[in-house]
Amino acid sequence: MLVMKFGGTSVECAESISRVAKIVRERLHRQPVVVVSALARVTDQLHSIGALSRDGRLEEALQSMAQIEERHSEVARALLPGSYRELLESTLRPSFDEARALLRAVFAISEFTPRTLDRLLSFGERWSSLLVSESFRAQGIPAVLVDSCDVVVTDANHSHAAPLMDLIAERVAGNVRPLVEGGGVPVMGGFIGATAEGTPTTLGRGGSDFTASIIGACLEVESIEIWTDVDGMMTADPRVCPDAQNIDSISFEEAAELAHFGAKVLHPKTLQPAVERNIPVYVLNSRHPENCGTRVDAVDTSKDPRVRSIACKRGIVLAEVVASQEFDAKLTGSVFKALEEQKCLVDLAAMSRSNLSLLLGSKDSAAALASSLQDVAEVKITPDLALVSLVGRNVARDPVISARAMSALPVAVRMIFHGASDMNLSFVVDARHADEAVGALHRALFASPVVGERPPQFISASAVAVGEV
Repeated sequence: MLVMKFGGTSVECAESISRVAKIVRERLHRQPVVVVSALARVTDQLHSIGALSRDGRLEEALQSMAQIEERHSEVARALLPGSYRELLESTLRPSFDEARALLRAVFAISEFTPRTLDRLLSFGERWSSLLVSESFRAQGIPAVLVDSCDVVVTDANHSHAAPLMDLIAERVAGNVRPLVEGGGVPVMGGFIGATAEGTPTTLGRGGSDFTASIIGACLEVESIEIWTDVDGMMTADPRVCPDAQNIDSISFEEAAELAHFGAKVLHPKTLQPAVERNIPVYVLNSRHPENCGTRVDAVDTSKDPRVRSIACKRGIVLAEVVASQEFDAKLTGSVFKALEEQKCLVDLAAMSRSNLSLLLGSKDSAAALASSLQDVAEVKITPDLALVSLVGRNVARDPVISARAMSALPVAVRMIFHGASDMNLSFVVDARHADEAVGALHRALFASPVVGERPPQFISASAVAVGEV
């Protein structure tokens, strides 16, 4: 068996969905299960529409919803010229009416809770999976539409729901496996699930990939394919480095580290179910299915250092917690309690005798932290930073890699972090210099055919170890 997930750009229009059908048909002998995202940009649009309704701008929200409905109707018309009217009347239009009723309810009470947001966002995947399954059937593929809310059971942590794997395994065994074994091709929406009571939930960022990994783990499939609009994972963002190279294979650990430090192809949590079952994940390009893409596989047992890719995370804020004398256990506990209370996600941290430096994802998080700690410590906030990270096996402890990177950087570096896992070496720079830093590092580390060659100037790894996680 095989799980194939297609992202929003892979199902954004009729032409794209037809390409997807061709790709799936070529894999019918491998018994595929198909997971699809909402059409490109629809999730963001639904989020904005809900906010408009909450803010009293119902007519604008309904106009935007009408535009989304017309887009789905046009896709249906192109894919199903003979039966699209029946589909619109029987299924699509009633579903859009339900979404409009939800917007009116939000408008009436001027409240847009995470639970309501999840219910609204769930429509995007319901519409796309319906269009894809109908298109498959029209092209001779024995597709069967499966409502993910009936299969992916989660807790009630709306917007970031956690899957309840034991319950999901039971429902996959009862609702999905028999379809596959009977020759059908289940088509499911990614990103969405429901509580045991049936209340819609969403899995958060990377949720469609997460759905694919969860279903793949429950079915113990041969592999999981993540189809997107890029040729797999690359040595840098090709928009920043036009000479970026495709990565043929990468370990689960390296891929998760890359995702954590800003790579957009995969989200770390999406890999976990596949890791636990040792299922390889392939990242492939639906626009160029002939390309080999990237294989994400079991942990690499080799110890030789290597840089796999250069990631960049923008919008970083440095929060420096300064103690009046020195950090003790009480003050440290206060800081981490405040982080938990304010739900501040920390990318990296470094600590000295009287200073704790935290890299946070937003100004709001930094301001909330400063407010929580105002009675016990001073918090200095520096916004508009970027975290540029070398990711790969043992990069943080290899003096050759450290020396080459430090020699290549053309911009001022505010801080340097060695990851506790030895999988990353990260530099904090001003955001306006981020692209320049990424480009220089990529030229230094990937342009030479002999990446492991020692540079003329040699410095030890400890000489640049400014911060530890």
